[in-house]
Amino acid sequence: MKKLIYLTTNPDKKREAELVLRGKYGIDVEIVIPDFTIPEIQADNCAKVAKFSAQYASNILNVPVLKSDSGLYLECLGGLPGPFNAYFAEQLGIDKFLDLIKNETNRKAKIEHCFAYCEPGKHPVVFKGTGVGTIAYNKSGNVGHWHDHFYIPQGETKTLSQLREDNPLEETKFWGNALEDFAKWYINNVEE
Repeated sequence: MKKLIYLTTNPDKKREAELVLRGKYGIDVEIVIPDFTIPEIQADNCAKVAKFSAQYASNILNVPVLKSDSGLYLECLGGLPGPFNAYFAEQLGIDKFLDLIKNETNRKAKIEHCFAYCEPGKHPVVFKGTGVGTIAYNKSGNVGHWHDHFYIPQGETKTLSQLREDNPLEETKFWGNALEDFAKWYINNVEE
């Protein structure tokens, strides 16, 4: 099986890929920080962003690539930040974001993680995973992306950050099965 190139600058996504793709499925994955800018389109969901990014990068590099995008959707904000998650993290940060929604009683939220695999000149194959949960009133935990410190998966009492501290591999299940689905598809469909 050929080496899988996964383009990401996110250390948490790198860790997840190493644990799941390499560790669980034995996929020969090379995690690469791109040395060029991959435009991130403005779209209403993460699948569209991942699809565009994978196709763009694959055509630039002329090799098959895997790209991902994740988002957080709050009911009380009409689905925001959604695929603008990184922008909210950069512009507001955890404390200002939690202050923004401190009086909201509807704390329901959804997380989404999408993976897109693309070969040069072809259409991407997209795998989408979601999880539902709530938003905590205070931040908790010491690892992960900004939303990991306040997003609590359904049926849990801890944030994603706290769950990741307890067991990094177990925490990935709260994002849905996108990475697992991709790994199984890749093993069965991509050959030398």
